[in-house]
Amino acid sequence: MRRYARRGAAGFALLGALALRPAAAARPDIMPVEDVRPGMKGHAVTVFSGTGTDRFEIEVIDVIRDYLPRQDAILFRSSDPRMVHSGIVGGMSGSPIYIDGKLVGALAYGYRFNKDPIGGITPISNMFAVGDLPFRPDVLPHNKVRATARDGAAGWADAMLGLDTTPLPPRRRPDDLTPQGGLAPLGAPMSVSGLGTEATRYLADTLGLVPARGGSGGTAVGDAKTAPAKTWQGGDSVSVVLIRGDNAVAPNGTVTWVGGKQGEKLLAFGHEMLGAGPSNLPIADARVHVIIPSVERSVKLSSALHVRGSMIQDRQAAISLRTDVGAPMIPVTTELRAPEPDMPPRVYHSEVALGVDLTPALTASLLVDALGEGAADGTEVVAEVVHHIDVTTSRGPRTVTVKTEEFFPAGVDARALGRGRGALIMAALLNNDFEVAKLRGVRQTATLRYDSPVEILESIRLADADVHAGDLVNLELRLRDYRGATHTETLALRVPDDAAEQDIQIEVTGGDNARPPRPMPSSLDDLIDTLQDTYPARSLVATIYREAEGLSTRHGLLPELPASVLESLAHTGSTTSAVRFKQMARRVIPRPALIEGEHTLKLSVKPKRKFAAPDSD
Repeated sequence: MRRYARRGAAGFALLGALALRPAAAARPDIMPVEDVRPGMKGHAVTVFSGTGTDRFEIEVIDVIRDYLPRQDAILFRSSDPRMVHSGIVGGMSGSPIYIDGKLVGALAYGYRFNKDPIGGITPISNMFAVGDLPFRPDVLPHNKVRATARDGAAGWADAMLGLDTTPLPPRRRPDDLTPQGGLAPLGAPMSVSGLGTEATRYLADTLGLVPARGGSGGTAVGDAKTAPAKTWQGGDSVSVVLIRGDNAVAPNGTVTWVGGKQGEKLLAFGHEMLGAGPSNLPIADARVHVIIPSVERSVKLSSALHVRGSMIQDRQAAISLRTDVGAPMIPVTTELRAPEPDMPPRVYHSEVALGVDLTPALTASLLVDALGEGAADGTEVVAEVVHHIDVTTSRGPRTVTVKTEEFFPAGVDARALGRGRGALIMAALLNNDFEVAKLRGVRQTATLRYDSPVEILESIRLADADVHAGDLVNLELRLRDYRGATHTETLALRVPDDAAEQDIQIEVTGGDNARPPRPMPSSLDDLIDTLQDTYPARSLVATIYREAEGLSTRHGLLPELPASVLESLAHTGSTTSAVRFKQMARRVIPRPALIEGEHTLKLSVKPKRKFAAPDSD
């Protein structure tokens, strides 16, 4: 589940082969697509309001062969007055369609802006192919040790730059997912409650789902243990629970088919939700409040009720559900401390679904929501965000603490903070080359203050004309505060004694732009230590880089090595034994303000100064 819409040719071939099996086509209670003819009449079953199902009549227009790889589409029209008014409705995805008492497939497609209620059906044989796939917990994120890390310099980049990983998939706007003029999946309207506009847009962009302001059934999405037993049937409303609690997010659709010895197997939607393949996300029964008609795409307004099982497959033709399988959720507490002292802290308690890409994105959306609700002031503000991520690795439980501080001149950019280091490190915990950490919970706190503690480093200048090895040199720093006032300060640095006849580079920057040197990680715990090891945002970091190189190994840092030893150790027959890095001398100076800007000087170092011995009488 590394990207939401990843599926390969091999996956299509597998589903196509399964869909063509004689056993699926021979079931007496279904009508294969080969038997469907234009003019045939039947009916669909769905929920128009509440939790009870209702039916509407349909008539087959034609069959479109190979509409998708190895998948046909059956076009139909409905004359039901409700459908004539609303058209094909988002949330009806999965509504079973019957002809002569036999199940043909699921309502799954529609046209945007069409004047008549014309839609498309996914053949049930393609959906059975998804239902025949097993629950695959072995390929889902879990705590297992991998054999090796990435090689060479890539391993060093992983450690120093946070794995070169983003917690979010490539941005996909809901309106850009399918061609506007063609038959398109209805999608699963993402019922959202307890989230503001900013967080809702954030999730819509991230997940590629169309949001619909819904609810949570009057209370937080509950556990099935506290609710009456549920007997599922085709046409029931079903939601996939991504967030529950004070905030709730649950894409909604319809059950197509119920099977298994105890009715524990369900097929729904008739198309993919996120295209994630093997999955383990909670599902819930749902209540439909109303259908909202639209000239573009009408949608069901719904609320998830009680968790009833898990979505185990998310494929082209359907999602496969099991009521006898449970799915984990991660507790997340989000606290906002507003800049106004009279505003009490706001605390939100939620749970998010588990997924390599999903969990960081969903957790970030809760932070975005808290900031959007209580930090909308369009003025100069400083935001300090602290994440406490409780995890268990193969060495035992620990808490990862991440702190960031940023200045915003015209109000908080909630999305920028949502995509910050906390989400990045959470993604690294779930996707690295050592093991997958077990997330036990997340606590995230955003503290805001009206202030502008920012200094811009405009230039640096060497006060000394000549630089000798071992000298204490003075750097003149020109700094400008946010209001435009400038001042000059002097920073003293010691040139290494053994840097004679070398070219060195002096770099001065803020603490956020520099990373402490670390050994190459040999375990997830080492990686966590590296990711946590940062300089304060309110600090100035001055570094002298030398021509000579050192080695970062899994056994530690070897910063000072003769060239012959360096070459010997760097070529030991393994590309992962060590990574070269420039030798350095560094000074970190605490500052009262955040530092922006970076400047570099290059200079040649002369031999160490010689001082004349005093005269002796």
